Amino acid sequence: MNRCSKCVLPESMPNIFLDKEGVCNYCHAYQKLKYKGEGELLKFLDSYRRADSKYDCIVTISGGRDSTYTLLKLVKDYNMKVLAVNYENPFTDPQAIVNIHNTIKSLNVDIVRFKLNNKIHERIFANNVTAWFQRPSPGLVPMMCIACKTLWWEISKIAKKYNIHCVVSGGNRFEQVSFKKVLLHTSADEKAETTLIKELFGILKETSKNPVYFKPQFIPSLVKGYLFGNPYALGSRLLGHNVVGIDLFFFIEWKEQEVISRIKSEVGWDYPSQSDSNWRFDCRIGHMKDFMYMRTLGMTERDDFYSKMVREGLMKREDALHRLQKENRLHLGHIQQLLSEAVIKDISPFSTR
Repeated sequence: MNRCSKCVLPESMPNIFLDKEGVCNYCHAYQKLKYKGEGELLKFLDSYRRADSKYDCIVTISGGRDSTYTLLKLVKDYNMKVLAVNYENPFTDPQAIVNIHNTIKSLNVDIVRFKLNNKIHERIFANNVTAWFQRPSPGLVPMMCIACKTLWWEISKIAKKYNIHCVVSGGNRFEQVSFKKVLLHTSADEKAETTLIKELFGILKETSKNPVYFKPQFIPSLVKGYLFGNPYALGSRLLGHNVVGIDLFFFIEWKEQEVISRIKSEVGWDYPSQSDSNWRFDCRIGHMKDFMYMRTLGMTERDDFYSKMVREGLMKREDALHRLQKENRLHLGHIQQLLSEAVIKDISPFSTR
């Protein structure tokens, strides 16, 4: 497979064009990330410190590397009084659960956990996987995660209950996958604050080709998912109009080695020994998404992630290629286990081409 000679995007990347030197249009159009700065972050956090309250803010934690680092950073470096909030995802990797326990204990913070009722997460996943295999589409791979897009609804309610007005998450702009936006007819450099409504129309256009996605019992969750898909979504702003959500790495630079080093040494964080990557292992549905993207595009989200790191000067191209060779390997055993847990009997990744 041919790849961009500057980053590592493959020729199968949607809307990619290579010039005479083999450099892709994404590299030509790329603009270096700009950060608001730690000074602005501290001003923001200081405005939410409250002597009369038990908590200054919420940090959402999944057991993955970035949410763990965010909690560590706010507690140890910024001395914020934090309430950790965790969604008990039925597909959470066991190591992520261990990480959450170790982190909460090490930092001595309180945690609120919540679940979705009536096994709605498992049921939506089973339905959407079945729908996807009937009509594979790379643009609809994010539908595997639609249940998690409803979480800001629950987080906003927890914030109101504990009279908290600030929620800090560990998302960063390297994770805003360019090809997801392109596949849903949105600009690759669209900002997070404005992309959701445009992606919604793209999702509706794609799902309209496959009515299996629109079973009546799942429509409320679909609607809620795109009303509360992130802190900038319409529902999040209305329900949590006095709750402000920010992402740590929109203010300060994300440095992979620092993140991994600190969470390992200070809170005992780790990732599964059988995993090839320390990124996004916390939800096992990631294995299914990798399979779907590899089948339809011949790449995964990591190709886009590492390409951005190369452009930012945070990773050498040779290192990115080496990591992709290792980390893009499919774990069919994990995928088969997911299908079994979701009681999906008519699909086998081993026989799908």
